[in-house]
Amino acid sequence: LSLTKSDVNWFDRWAIRPYNRGVDKASYIPFYAAIPYPIIFFGLDKKMRKDYLELSFLYLQAMCITGALYTTSVHYFSRLRPLVYDPASPMNERTSSNSRNAFFAGHVALVGTSTFFMAQVFADYHPDSKLKWVMYGAAGIATGATAYMRHKAGEHFPSDIIVGTAVGTLSGLLV
Repeated sequence: LSLTKSDVNWFDRWAIRPYNRGVDKASYIPFYAAIPYPIIFFGLDKKMRKDYLELSFLYLQAMCITGALYTTSVHYFSRLRPLVYDPASPMNERTSSNSRNAFFAGHVALVGTSTFFMAQVFADYHPDSKLKWVMYGAAGIATGATAYMRHKAGEHFPSDIIVGTAVGTLSGLLV
C-alpha cells in the first residue's frame, strides 16, 4: 500500500497500469502456440525432417539458454510488476509472490526464442526462398504481440520487455 509511482524509474513510470486478467490470459495464446511451433514445423518440412533430432536438440538448447537467463535474472533482480503500483489492481495480484519476478519478460523471451529460431532455421534450409522474410515477419509479430499484451496486462515495464525481446531474439537467432 505504501508503493507510489515515484518509486519507479522515469523510463518505466508511464507504464504503471492495473492488472487486466483478460489481456493476461490472451497473452498465453502466442506463448503456448510458439513453444511447439518449431518441433511441429521440423517434421513438416522435407529438408528439415532429415535433421529432426539435431534441430530439436538445438531448439532445446536455445530454450534452455533463455530459461536459464530468465531464472537467473529473477533470482538476482526482485523487480515488482507494474500492476503492484496501481491501487486498482486486485490485492491478491498485488501481493502475489509472482508479482516480484518482473525482470525480465519471460513470456516475450520464450516466444522470441521459439519464433526467431524457427525463422533462422527456415532461412538456413531455404536460403533462396522469399518465404524466409515472412517467417522473420511472423516471428516479429508474435514476439511484439506478446510484448504488447504483457504490457497491457500490467505484467511488465518497457525495460522488462526490451530485455526479454533482446534475450529471446538473440538466443533464437544465434543458437
